[in-house]
Amino acid sequence: MNPCEKNCSCERCKKCGIPSRVIKGIESCEIGQLPTPAYGNFFQTGFIDLTNNQPMPWNGLGETAGISLDPDTVTIKVTQAGVYYVDYHVNVQFFPGLGTTAQTAIFINEVQVNPIQTRYGATNQETDRAECSPYSGGTIISIPASGRVQLRNVGPTFRTCDGGVFLAASINLIKIN
Repeated sequence: MNPCEKNCSCERCKKCGIPSRVIKGIESCEIGQLPTPAYGNFFQTGFIDLTNNQPMPWNGLGETAGISLDPDTVTIKVTQAGVYYVDYHVNVQFFPGLGTTAQTAIFINEVQVNPIQTRYGATNQETDRAECSPYSGGTIISIPASGRVQLRNVGPTFRTCDGGVFLAASINLIKIN
């Protein structure tokens, strides 16, 4: 017996609205398989000098599923195609009289993702002292199956800083569909 006055079925996928929220299907339902989660956290703990077009090397990783770090330590491999939220953080060491700008961008399969969408950086106006400046970026992008993701320097050479108490850089990828 179906307790719903409206005779709900799996085909309609509607709750009956009765207080117990009981739904009894009168037809068999086919439920598709849920997508496998895919996420990854990668980080750098040391001082790194990055020249123009050089990818950030990663020397540590947190939780991962369906995403891995290539043995080259600069390429993140994404197994599943989909839409991903990607965010990254970089701490830049600025020195007096040296480079005053740092810029990074996301590359997928050796091609820079739209610069307006993924290019972030920092500028230092201090000319009399060294300074560590953090910056971060985030976006939602489509990544193909077997996609190769890198965070690269797209500006002048810069050095990361870690100060011994925080990360020099990190990147997170989370599949959202």
